[in-house]
Amino acid sequence: MTVKHWMMDLRSIAPRVHCITNYVTAGDVANAVLAVGGSPIMAQGRREVEDVTSICHSLVLNTGTMEERTPEAMILAGKKAMELGHPIVLDPVGITASSFRRNAILRILKEVSPSLIRGNESEIRALNQALSGLEPGNTCGVDSALKGTEEGRKQEVQALAVRTGAVAVMTGAEDMVGDGDHVYRIFNGHPLMSRITGCGCMMDGVLGAVCGAFPGRGQELCEIIAHAVAAYGLCGELAGEKTLSMQGGTGSFRMYFMDFLSMLEDGMLERGEKIEVS
Repeated sequence: MTVKHWMMDLRSIAPRVHCITNYVTAGDVANAVLAVGGSPIMAQGRREVEDVTSICHSLVLNTGTMEERTPEAMILAGKKAMELGHPIVLDPVGITASSFRRNAILRILKEVSPSLIRGNESEIRALNQALSGLEPGNTCGVDSALKGTEEGRKQEVQALAVRTGAVAVMTGAEDMVGDGDHVYRIFNGHPLMSRITGCGCMMDGVLGAVCGAFPGRGQELCEIIAHAVAAYGLCGELAGEKTLSMQGGTGSFRMYFMDFLSMLEDGMLERGEKIEVS
């Protein structure tokens, strides 16, 4: 794989991605994985998750709709993925929503080592606090003086990467990807991406496909993930521009966004991605 041709290589490899994701967006996640050239399997029954993980290239764990049985299924699949050396993507969706969800995510992280953790700013900050033993909403450390600033976001990303050994991805108006040593800032995206349900969940699936096609750790994985996040944002930009030109709304945007994911190619990325590294 070369970074210059990673999109072509991804479609050539066609990685299978086991997604244990929330049922609100499962269809969108599956379609996003298909659009970029992967093959999704949406299975979360405790009796089958290990078998399904065994035939896949990567595993995506999304905590958007947690039920009593969900953490156990995620841990079973996660342990099998670790045994096989498969990359794991974790999205701690809504970690601040309830103590059940927060404790479930911490339990998963005690037994499963993700290759990549993705969340928005509040989720990444809350996960850092939880891993530090702080109560939700505690404003100690980075959060107190730098909350909401570029430097604060950078420190949160780096702190999570160091604590977990995973590549940390913080998404928002500006995205950041860090491995504890380097931070990539990505400026692609469009405001309409925040107006549809599942945009973050779909990114999980896309990143799962990328991790499955190009397994690695540290700087190597961090670089390719930064390009993948930029690619995802670029599709949002192109879809947003087309939606506005057609005087459409969020329904049109969702359709165009999926179109651009499916049509994405390396030349488009070279011309359109906006990445800085520090």
